[in-house]
Amino acid sequence: MTKDPSTDAPRSERPLRILLVEDDEVDVALCLLELRKARINFQCNVASSLEEFSKKVSTEEYDLILSDYRFRGWTGMDAFALVLKQEKHTPFILVTGLLGDEVAVECLRNGVDDYILKEHLDRLPLAINRVLRESEAIELRISAEAALRESEAKFRKLAEATNSLMLIYQGTECKYANRAAEIVTGYTQEELLAASSWEIIHPDSRDVLVEQGLTHLQGDRAPKRFEIKILTKEGVAKWLELTIVLIELDAKPAGLFTGFEITGRKYAEDEIRRLMASDPLTGLFNLRRLKEGFDQEVKRSTRNLRSFAMVCLDLDGLKSINDAHGHLTGSRALCRVANVLRSQCRSIDILSRNGGDEFVLILPDTPAAGAHQLARRICRRLSTDGQQPALTLSLGIAVFPEDGETYEELFNAADRALYKMKQQGGGKLLLCNVGDVTIQ
Repeated sequence: MTKDPSTDAPRSERPLRILLVEDDEVDVALCLLELRKARINFQCNVASSLEEFSKKVSTEEYDLILSDYRFRGWTGMDAFALVLKQEKHTPFILVTGLLGDEVAVECLRNGVDDYILKEHLDRLPLAINRVLRESEAIELRISAEAALRESEAKFRKLAEATNSLMLIYQGTECKYANRAAEIVTGYTQEELLAASSWEIIHPDSRDVLVEQGLTHLQGDRAPKRFEIKILTKEGVAKWLELTIVLIELDAKPAGLFTGFEITGRKYAEDEIRRLMASDPLTGLFNLRRLKEGFDQEVKRSTRNLRSFAMVCLDLDGLKSINDAHGHLTGSRALCRVANVLRSQCRSIDILSRNGGDEFVLILPDTPAAGAHQLARRICRRLSTDGQQPALTLSLGIAVFPEDGETYEELFNAADRALYKMKQQGGGKLLLCNVGDVTIQ
């Protein structure tokens, strides 16, 4: 990247300077293609080794770093550590293959701005826009602090010229709100100055605000970034990402908040989490979400000393259906089962498809008899759905903690009951420790 006078121009008036850390030429090409499709004006350098990255990042200024995670003998986090060591605040996004939830969370916790899976490169432009806005908000906060220290008039001029929300609070009392804050909240500046912060903060987020306030009361003056939900004047819930820093106003401590709305991003994240926890065919939870639900019910059951049930279900003869009618009919049969489960189960029940013809239900606060009654309703409803081919289920039930205290123990107990039913030709419900019941 040749140094020229344009590199000192404002970011909006010049190409985005990107350093791409990647050792696979195909992935480099795909990444650049996605940026061009999004009509991003950029210049890009590529580093394929840690040594090359170190040299480039120490001799050039970049607006953004995109990095793979896994390399031979090092990771993207080693590159990120070099950026931190040089005390640079360059936005850093991991663009990687399957990372794993624990690793991804740890990377974000250590300061990486975001991560994008290579199989979802279409989300990269949105992530870039977001982290650049965040970077600008950080730069704005630093400038605002300096301006406020220098003069109130200079601070107000800066605050009103920015698109980022800016608020100053002493306790729950608002001392200043810029035009961007009015637009986001729907309140006028006069209304914000007259209202308590408790009137604006959504009840779900009040603990977050208290926690941030206590942190600063305990002497931690470092800027803190957090997400918070507010209620607009019209009662609409919105998400904000804020940075708070402790300042002095009229010789008294106050909090300077800068940030921007992230409601769209939160909805997108919720949708991604939903998709990651769902079976793509039926929309029921997948095995991963089932196990999370199991762990939650174990804790709940231990607290209130009430049992919960697990029901394992198999669609009888799925292979025969596929052979006789085709895989599309087989897929529809699985969806028919899923629809019946939704219609017969409660909103608190956890419904999952674990692959193939296997479904598993977790029924909170449900003893064996209650699970038995639900199984009868499911079988009867499936037999009367009016669609062809006719479907039947084999089922097995186990109850926590009588039949097992871990997921594996409880599942194996229910699965043994189900297998025993299969051996007897299906169409019967076997209840652990209760006996055999024929479903008519």
